Amino acid sequence: MIISNTSMPTKIVLCIFLILFTTPALVFGQNEAPKNKESYQQKMGRFRVKKKDFKKYRYLTAGGSFNFLTYFGDLAPADNFMSTEFSQIKPGVSAFVNYRYAPRVSLKAELLYGRLTGDDFTSADPNNSMDQSRYIRNLSFRNDILDLSLMAQIYLFKNYLDFGQRKSFNMYINGGFSIFYHHPKGKVPDFMYSGERYPNSGEWVSLRPLGTEGQFSAFYDFKPYSSVQFSVPFGGGFLFRLSERLDFALEINYRMLLTDYIDDVSGKYVDLGALDGEMSKSMSDRSREEFSVITGKKRDLTDVSTVDYISKYDGNRYTVIPGYGQESGGGRRGGSSNDTYLVSSFKISYILTKSKSSEY
Repeated sequence: MIISNTSMPTKIVLCIFLILFTTPALVFGQNEAPKNKESYQQKMGRFRVKKKDFKKYRYLTAGGSFNFLTYFGDLAPADNFMSTEFSQIKPGVSAFVNYRYAPRVSLKAELLYGRLTGDDFTSADPNNSMDQSRYIRNLSFRNDILDLSLMAQIYLFKNYLDFGQRKSFNMYINGGFSIFYHHPKGKVPDFMYSGERYPNSGEWVSLRPLGTEGQFSAFYDFKPYSSVQFSVPFGGGFLFRLSERLDFALEINYRMLLTDYIDDVSGKYVDLGALDGEMSKSMSDRSREEFSVITGKKRDLTDVSTVDYISKYDGNRYTVIPGYGQESGGGRRGGSSNDTYLVSSFKISYILTKSKSSEY
């Protein structure tokens, strides 16, 4: 009986301890909310792949672009963006392919066609002392460019997986190199240097074969510039996701050309008597033309004087404005730095690669 009486309290104590330890677990277990199943997008957001494994997520994009080309050079100095008239900004088009090579890097090949133009009469202010020499010079050109560029693009936001997980908005910078074909032209004036009227007045003719700075003259050792040149494009843009496979981009690229002859203007004036043909002479020095060949407006040359000189090369007499159209005492026809131009683009692209999302 004594054993029986002492065992009862022990059982009671054990039962109390069991209740104390198990009740909190049951209570908290009942109050805990059930976990939601993690979505595919959430899993992919946390997922990372090794660089060596990213190649399975690379994708190819193809697209087109509508562009605006803005020339900066001897006829519109780059140090004054306002010197380029809106009428001198010309349209262009391009086609491109873009290969997403790494989470933050893509490689782009683009073929661009567009026109560059420049005109001293429209870009130079005759009332500005800094512009007067360009206004008197009165040169103009147009140039149709065919440009093939290869560039790398580096994005602000990475994408470790296929295109289905790319951001709805991204930013990027780019840079590379390009090779282009160019063919500057000038508009034929009304009259020759001899005073006769040109039968093809108003037509556009190629400037390079004319050797306007003595490139083809037997009296000068100037090499003609090549129609095939190179440039260094760089810039950046904003990328917007429109749908599963469609993207839109706003992009600006600045092209540093490795030539100063995109406008056929670079060196000094040469003696007009050393040039072959009336057209070469007319295109070399246009300072005495009464009207702008581009706009047709009358030029103000009221306070501009002229001088006569006899060429030592052909013995003929030429009337020029001092500092223009003559070798002796002649000023520079163009600057010493290379030309540049700006490409502002509106791009639309479509992703061609099959999605990898079905693998998960």
